[in-house]
Amino acid sequence: MTITAQAAASVGASPKDVLDFVLDLNQYRQVDSKIQRVRSVDGPDDEGRGSVRIWGKVKGFPPAPDRQEFVLERWTKLTFTGAPRQPARLVFDFTGIIACQERPDGTTDVTHSYEFRFKGLFRLAERNLGKWLQDQIEEELEALAERF
Repeated sequence: MTITAQAAASVGASPKDVLDFVLDLNQYRQVDSKIQRVRSVDGPDDEGRGSVRIWGKVKGFPPAPDRQEFVLERWTKLTFTGAPRQPARLVFDFTGIIACQERPDGTTDVTHSYEFRFKGLFRLAERNLGKWLQDQIEEELEALAERF
């Protein structure tokens, strides 16, 4: 089973400003409480690819280290995926997307989505995480909009 959550907001900034803010994970963790600590951010390279090492927290699980790869489609979309061969992949696969669409008035429509795919016995946790994840993404996007 897959748990998904999605939220949208209008932000008073350009898509570049929004995605630059997200890529500055030490700043972004102020609006995303799931990010406990940022160890490193590598990239994006010329093709928009990079990776991050973080300590993340999902309800019901202890904080754990993870590595995520990302692809930046300048300046419209940023996609994070759980990197292979990481301890967290024993528990779940992850995809997070932030898509930006600039409006004529200079604001940006931001759509943010998460997809978690739990594995094995960890699927038992899915039932309790759906509402929590939806609440988290809505709070995250509201806090992002307030930053601009």
